[in-house]
Amino acid sequence: MTFSGAVEKDFGAICGLYWKGSAWYEVLDATCATQGEANLGKLCPVYSCAREHHVEHCGLCPEFPCILLVHMASLHNDDRIASAAVRAEIGNELWASWAREQRLWTTAYCPLRTVP
Repeated sequence: MTFSGAVEKDFGAICGLYWKGSAWYEVLDATCATQGEANLGKLCPVYSCAREHHVEHCGLCPEFPCILLVHMASLHNDDRIASAAVRAEIGNELWASWAREQRLWTTAYCPLRTVP
Protein backbone atom coordinates (compact mmCIF):
# COMPACT_ATOMS: atom_id res chain seq x y z
CA MET A 1 0.00 0.00 0.00
CA THR A 2 1.41 3.39 -0.95
CA PHE A 3 0.32 6.92 -0.30
CA SER A 4 1.38 8.43 -3.62
CA GLY A 5 -2.22 9.51 -4.17
CA ALA A 6 -2.65 10.86 -0.66
CA VAL A 7 -3.95 14.32 0.03
CA GLU A 8 -1.29 16.97 0.49
CA LYS A 9 -1.64 17.12 4.27
CA ASP A 10 -0.43 13.49 4.46
CA PHE A 11 3.02 14.64 3.33
CA GLY A 12 3.33 17.07 6.22
CA ALA A 13 5.46 15.67 9.02
CA ILE A 14 4.71 16.55 12.62
CA CYS A 15 8.22 17.99 13.05
CA GLY A 16 7.91 20.52 10.20
CA LEU A 17 9.27 18.54 7.26
CA TYR A 18 7.27 18.07 4.10
CA TRP A 19 7.91 14.80 2.25
CA LYS A 20 6.22 15.34 -1.14
CA GLY A 21 8.78 14.30 -3.73
CA SER A 22 10.75 11.95 -1.50
CA ALA A 23 10.84 8.51 -3.12
CA TRP A 24 11.37 6.91 0.29
CA TYR A 25 8.31 8.56 1.82
CA GLU A 26 6.15 7.95 -1.24
CA VAL A 27 6.36 4.17 -0.71
CA LEU A 28 6.23 4.15 3.11
CA ASP A 29 3.23 2.16 4.31
CA ALA A 30 2.21 5.01 6.62
CA THR A 31 2.44 8.76 6.84
CA CYS A 32 4.02 10.66 9.68
CA ALA A 33 0.60 11.31 11.17
CA THR A 34 -0.57 7.67 10.82
CA GLN A 35 2.54 5.85 12.01
CA GLY A 36 0.84 5.01 15.30
CA GLU A 37 -1.74 2.88 13.48
CA ALA A 38 0.80 1.21 11.18
CA ASN A 39 2.97 -1.74 12.14
CA LEU A 40 6.33 -0.06 11.57
CA GLY A 41 8.16 -1.65 14.48
CA LYS A 42 8.89 1.67 16.19
CA LEU A 43 7.65 5.23 16.39
CA CYS A 44 9.38 8.54 15.82
CA PRO A 45 10.04 10.24 19.18
CA VAL A 46 8.66 13.52 17.80
CA TYR A 47 5.41 11.76 16.87
CA SER A 48 5.17 10.31 20.38
CA CYS A 49 5.87 13.71 21.96
CA ALA A 50 3.21 15.45 19.85
CA ARG A 51 0.65 12.84 20.86
CA GLU A 52 1.57 13.28 24.54
CA HIS A 53 1.13 17.06 24.18
CA HIS A 54 -2.11 16.63 22.17
CA VAL A 55 -0.94 18.78 19.25
CA GLU A 56 -1.26 18.15 15.52
CA HIS A 57 2.31 19.30 14.87
CA CYS A 58 5.26 20.80 16.72
CA GLY A 59 4.55 24.38 15.69
CA LEU A 60 1.38 24.28 17.81
CA CYS A 61 3.09 23.00 20.95
CA PRO A 62 3.51 25.42 23.88
CA GLU A 63 7.06 24.06 24.36
CA PHE A 64 8.07 24.81 20.74
CA PRO A 65 10.92 24.60 19.91
CA CYS A 66 11.85 21.91 22.41
CA ILE A 67 15.20 20.21 22.85
CA LEU A 68 13.97 17.10 21.01
CA LEU A 69 13.10 19.09 17.90
CA VAL A 70 16.32 21.10 18.09
CA HIS A 71 18.28 17.85 18.31
CA MET A 72 16.46 16.31 15.31
CA ALA A 73 17.08 19.42 13.22
CA SER A 74 20.74 19.57 14.21
CA LEU A 75 21.44 16.01 13.02
CA HIS A 76 21.54 17.27 9.43
CA ASN A 77 21.29 21.03 9.87
CA ASP A 78 17.81 21.15 8.35
CA ASP A 79 15.11 23.83 8.49
CA ARG A 80 12.30 21.89 10.18
CA ILE A 81 12.05 24.37 13.09
CA ALA A 82 11.51 27.36 10.83
CA SER A 83 9.10 25.29 8.74
CA ALA A 84 7.06 24.27 11.81
CA ALA A 85 6.82 27.93 12.81
CA VAL A 86 5.60 28.88 9.34
CA ARG A 87 3.03 26.06 9.46
CA ALA A 88 1.66 27.33 12.78
CA GLU A 89 1.50 30.88 11.44
CA ILE A 90 -0.14 30.35 8.04
CA GLY A 91 -1.99 27.03 8.44
CA ASN A 92 -1.67 23.63 6.83
CA GLU A 93 -2.85 24.40 3.31
CA LEU A 94 -0.68 27.46 2.64
CA TRP A 95 2.23 25.84 4.44
CA ALA A 96 1.99 22.73 2.23
CA SER A 97 2.29 24.90 -0.89
CA TRP A 98 5.25 26.77 0.58
CA ALA A 99 6.97 23.66 1.97
CA ARG A 100 6.62 21.70 -1.28
CA GLU A 101 8.84 24.26 -2.98
CA GLN A 102 11.43 24.16 -0.17
CA ARG A 103 12.23 20.43 -0.62
CA LEU A 104 13.11 20.22 3.08
CA TRP A 105 13.38 16.43 2.99
CA THR A 106 16.52 16.40 0.84
CA THR A 107 18.87 16.78 3.84
CA ALA A 108 16.53 15.78 6.65
CA TYR A 109 16.87 13.01 9.18
CA CYS A 110 13.85 10.83 9.93
CA PRO A 111 14.02 7.98 12.44
CA LEU A 112 11.48 6.02 10.42
CA ARG A 113 14.10 5.58 7.70
CA THR A 114 15.83 3.09 9.95
CA VAL A 115 12.78 0.83 10.15
CA PRO A 116 13.73 -2.62 8.84
